[in-house]
Amino acid sequence: MGKTKVKRMLAVTVVIFALMLSIAMVPVSASFWSTGGDNVVHDPTIIKVGNTWHVFSTGQGIQHHVSNDGITWTRVSQVLPSPLSWWSQYVPNQSYNDVWAPDIEYYNGKYWLYYSISSFGSRVSAIGLLSATNINGPWTDHGLVIRTTNNDNYNAIDPHLFIAPNGTPWLSFGSFWSGIKLTQLNPTTMKPTGQLYSIATRSGGIEAPTIAYRNGYYYLFASIDSCCNGVNSTYKMVVGRSTSITGPYVDKNGVSMLNGGGTIIDSGNSRWKGPGHQDVYENSVIIRHAYDATDNGTPKLLINDLYWDSSGWPTYDLVPGTYRLINKHSGKALEVYNFSNDNGGNVVQWTDWNGPYQQWNLVSSGGGYYRLINVGSGKALDVYNFSTENGGNVVQWTDLNGYNQQWQFIDNGNGTYDVKNRNSGLLLEVYQASTADGANVVQWQDLNGANQQWRLVQVP
Repeated sequence: MGKTKVKRMLAVTVVIFALMLSIAMVPVSASFWSTGGDNVVHDPTIIKVGNTWHVFSTGQGIQHHVSNDGITWTRVSQVLPSPLSWWSQYVPNQSYNDVWAPDIEYYNGKYWLYYSISSFGSRVSAIGLLSATNINGPWTDHGLVIRTTNNDNYNAIDPHLFIAPNGTPWLSFGSFWSGIKLTQLNPTTMKPTGQLYSIATRSGGIEAPTIAYRNGYYYLFASIDSCCNGVNSTYKMVVGRSTSITGPYVDKNGVSMLNGGGTIIDSGNSRWKGPGHQDVYENSVIIRHAYDATDNGTPKLLINDLYWDSSGWPTYDLVPGTYRLINKHSGKALEVYNFSNDNGGNVVQWTDWNGPYQQWNLVSSGGGYYRLINVGSGKALDVYNFSTENGGNVVQWTDLNGYNQQWQFIDNGNGTYDVKNRNSGLLLEVYQASTADGANVVQWQDLNGANQQWRLVQVP
């Protein structure tokens, strides 16, 4: 064989190896929820109560949408049927009952709903507060929380309530001018106590803060650039983090958010323009509005699962890490039965208690396939005896990286994945759509059943 041919073959081999390596490193695609029904919103905030999702948003009297699956949304009665009497004292030019940027959180046995009233482009603004023991009301008015005038260098809109790990409530807020502010709240009145901190500023605008906490870091999500101009909006979302709630928050490059820093996490695409005014729910779901270029720039609700990479930064991609698999139909978790450590230990569903035998390490096998290694036993999710039949039993076995231990995750567009076995091409499912603890988990042909759909919840 000539030297030229050998070199050519070596070059091809290197290219193929590099391609395989790059494929192995590609994360599973992001799980975007394909929302429908009445999903027209602006400045949304989200909470789940029981089995029902609730979104509150900007609009007449605070708009309220509900959904049983996070996909199909229905608009229900607005929170405030008419303006509150005290508003005109602080914001005399406010449009009739036009309430901006609410934020909903549950704390100390109540739902707290912060909101803002203002006039566009002005610092004559106020943040108000409502509370209720039932998410559907009735709501109690707690009056003024913070106000600003044109003499202030910041703006009292876009409130966000954050409960620190020690139980202390904090309120972040702000838009343009000198940026994002933060103040501690009295846990009884839920109104400010102590000093006002500056935590982010940026030439060109920054607003709509959301704070989250995970593994020793406080994360500040915010929206930058220009909102509210339909498909011409340049809105985008950024994030920074800090080991202290009061900052300094820095981006991935170490640039302080007080100096214009912020790592972009969503800048939109050809359809969805100007995504922003985000809210993060339980560190696993992120929502925002964006303008639909296929529908004359109508602002709509965008939701997707939020994951965290190996460096602790938020991402929309399902990355190698530790997860619980929650069945859509039953709401129960994939578990190794009876805490078995044995080869052949059966895999079932059980009430989600986040124990080690319900936790699975997602490990890449390359080519878009992954192994699920149980945290409790250290063994891999396995189709027993390489079965290719409907009903083939799913067990755990020593990790051999066999095709019957490799799984592909297929995004369903509703916050769940189909989990397909590489050897058989069949899907992981709860047998006979059972909702009982201990129900067996098997493989079956794709029937698009909810018992074949799994939500992956990342374990911190």
